[in-house]
Amino acid sequence: MNINEARETISLSSILRSASCHSQPRGSRRNPSPLPGPFERFVHCDGSFVSESQLAACGITIADAHGQVIDGKAERFYCSYPIQAEAFAILGAVVLAAQVSCPTCIKSDCQRLIVALIQDPCDWPWQCRATLARIVSLLQGAPWIKLSFVPRRFNSLADWVARNARLDLLPQDWIVIANLISPLL
Repeated sequence: MNINEARETISLSSILRSASCHSQPRGSRRNPSPLPGPFERFVHCDGSFVSESQLAACGITIADAHGQVIDGKAERFYCSYPIQAEAFAILGAVVLAAQVSCPTCIKSDCQRLIVALIQDPCDWPWQCRATLARIVSLLQGAPWIKLSFVPRRFNSLADWVARNARLDLLPQDWIVIANLISPLL
């Protein structure tokens, strides 16, 4: 384990303690989000969708190597399927990470899309093929970006941002608030 992985483990464990402590037996330890390499930025993304109105939103949080949220994005839009909302969230995360040009790990709780992006384009869900093709195109020009699946319970801050953005309840200073409430999620 290198120093960035150790920092990530320590910072994520303190941020996500309340989300994970109830699901683990007492005394057990595990790394909530295994990392494939040293990263300077960690981008969590999530989509939120309501089928009745087809209103959706994406929430994206950018944290430094210490787990401190330093930036983010929230956007409302309309789409037809939940997987489209998740794909737009990943696309937004890739666009933000490509602008930074430093080793970045993008984490999503949509395992279906993370796996689809690694596999053959013929296996992509038809509802979001165009969005996935755009993501792949951006990733080819940004080799410092890696995608990673993270279990939903470890993506709670991005979920909170997406859900509150969809409900139009996200405060203007949500990035500051995110650092305060993340231990509570």
